Amino acid sequence: MMDRQIVGIDHGNRNIKTGNTIFLNNINELSTKPDDLSRVLEYKDRFFEIGGVPEEKKPLRDKTLTDDYYFLTLAAIAQEFRKRGIRQTGNEIMVRLAVGLPPRWYQEQMKSFREYLSREKEITFRYQNIPHKLRLEGTRVYMQGFAAITDILDKCTGTTLLVDIGGGTMDTVEIVNKVPDRKRTLIDNYATIKCITHINEILVAELGEKAPPSLIEQIMREGTCECDKEYLRVITRELRNYGDYVYKWIESNGYNLRLVKIIFMGGGACILKNFGDNENKNVSFITDIHANAKGYEATERRIMHIKQQKHKMV
Repeated sequence: MMDRQIVGIDHGNRNIKTGNTIFLNNINELSTKPDDLSRVLEYKDRFFEIGGVPEEKKPLRDKTLTDDYYFLTLAAIAQEFRKRGIRQTGNEIMVRLAVGLPPRWYQEQMKSFREYLSREKEITFRYQNIPHKLRLEGTRVYMQGFAAITDILDKCTGTTLLVDIGGGTMDTVEIVNKVPDRKRTLIDNYATIKCITHINEILVAELGEKAPPSLIEQIMREGTCECDKEYLRVITRELRNYGDYVYKWIESNGYNLRLVKIIFMGGGACILKNFGDNENKNVSFITDIHANAKGYEATERRIMHIKQQKHKMV
C-alpha cells in the first residue's frame, strides 16, 4: 500500500516553513553539479542551490510568475520528510499539499496557485543527494492566517482582527463571529524585512556600522541580547517605533484600538509582543513561526478524516 503524507507549507517572502522546518527562500540555479550537495535540489538534470544567507528582496504579489516557488516546494517536502524520518524505499510516496495565500489575494489567486503546484502528478527529484519519488494526490489552498487559528476560533466572538506580520508583507483579515470577511482585508509592505533594513540604515547613520540581521532577529524574538549597549539601545528603540507604526496603521484603517480584538501572528508578532504598546488593548500573540504550515496541515487532516468517515457510512 502506498504511503500517504499531508505536508503543510507556508510559502513566505523570506522563509519557507513546514510544520517542522524552516529555510530561507533563496534559490540559485547552478551551471554544473557541485561537489557539495548539502543544499542542492536536482530536478530533471538541473541543479539549484537552496537557502544560504538572507537577501533583501521585494515581496512577490504573484508567486506563480517564476518556477522558484515550485522548486522550493520540492525542497520543503524533502526537508519535512527528513524531519519525520521518512525514507524513500523505492515505492512512490503519496503526498497531499496544504498551502496558503494572503487574505487580500486569496480569492484572486487560489486557483492559479493550486494549478501551479499541481503541474505534475508524478514527481522525481533529488535533494541533498537523497532521491525522492512522489505521487501528488492533491493540493488545497487555504487562507493564510485563518487556518492557523481554527483551534481558538471559539474565542473569536464579535469582531477580531487577525494580523499576520511576515517577511515581505503585513496581512490582515477581519473575522466576524468566527467567519473571515474577505472584503475586509488589508496589506502593507512594511514587514520584518523592511524593518531590519530600516534599523540598519539608522545604525549606520548613528553608529557607523550595520548589525547582522540575525542579531536584530534575535532581539525581535527575545526582547534583548548580550551585545554592545549602544547597538541594543538603537535597535530596541527602532523596534518600539515599528510597534507604534503597526498600531497607527491599524488605527488609520478605521479600527478602535481600545475595542477591537487583535491576534498577531507571523515572524513579526514577537516584535509587538516584546516592544509594542499593548496596554489597554485586547491583544494576543501567536509567535510560532510554523503556525500557518501547521494550521494548513491540521485543517487538511480534519477534512480528510471527515471524508473518510462519510465514505465508511455509505
